[in-house]
Amino acid sequence: MKKEGRNRNWIAWIALGLSVIAILLWLCKYEPVTWTLFDSMIAFLSFVVGALAVMVGYNIFGLKNDLKNEIEEKLQDISDHHVIHTAKTMMYIEIRLLHMAMKLKNIADIRQSIYMMLETTEKTKDKEDIDYVINQLKELKTRYGYTLFDDVFTRKLKIKLGRIGTFSDSALLFLQDLEI
Repeated sequence: MKKEGRNRNWIAWIALGLSVIAILLWLCKYEPVTWTLFDSMIAFLSFVVGALAVMVGYNIFGLKNDLKNEIEEKLQDISDHHVIHTAKTMMYIEIRLLHMAMKLKNIADIRQSIYMMLETTEKTKDKEDIDYVINQLKELKTRYGYTLFDDVFTRKLKIKLGRIGTFSDSALLFLQDLEI
């Protein structure tokens, strides 16, 4: 595509050069130059048509940039929507995996599901998901106690929860309880 544009560019420069040479040869004739009313009108109309052509060309390039910017915005919106939809799907899967790990009482899988849900909520910033994770943490803390909430897990939770940033009041109370 770029090579094609370069070839057109060279053709345009050659055409412009030949036009300038033809005008110079016409001006260098040995005959006297006389202007009639018709010649004056043709010269004026040629100037007007040239100015209009330049304005149309300028508007076309401006339109091209506007379209390019609008297409980039739409693509970004689609990409953002896709990321959020994928994160919601991941959250749903992790909720199911957490439920299964809780049924099996598998501490490592419970921790992994909590980590993954926190990473997902870090991307989406969805308050409902954040509250769900906090409520699950509350339930897990009452059910498993220190078996699940050892020092390493609690430190990792604090780091991951610190990245999220926005919490409800009940979530803040739970986080304050984690600090103690």
